[in-house]
Amino acid sequence: AQHIAEVVAPALDAGRDVVSDRSLYSTLAYQGFGRELPVEELKHINDWAIAGRWPDLVVFLDTPDDLIAERLRDRDLDRFEAAGDAFHQRVIAGFRTMADLEPERWITIDGRGTIPDVESAITAALQARGVR
Repeated sequence: AQHIAEVVAPALDAGRDVVSDRSLYSTLAYQGFGRELPVEELKHINDWAIAGRWPDLVVFLDTPDDLIAERLRDRDLDRFEAAGDAFHQRVIAGFRTMADLEPERWITIDGRGTIPDVESAITAALQARGVR
């Protein structure tokens, strides 16, 4: 709520675009689907906290679990990354469910490519949606 109030809302009110690497959809995916807390209740609470300022567009990098595990292999994992396979299956299923429920808001990109490949796919998808 503080980030929305102090950073996002003023930027939007000034007519600027805001790009963020996380949104409240991550909360729903990790806490709701992953930790199996009530998704609709979380959505309601977060909607109140952000005064209804949900992202206009979400880019979801859908990546298979085995590739995610490979990419994380040499990193120090945070508590979410170390939460186990079943947790991660629920989180990914949650992101996919949310994307399916709001296709007008979500762009799903195959995250298996190289960084330049994924970047090109994102750029093309944004352009197809008329985003500059």
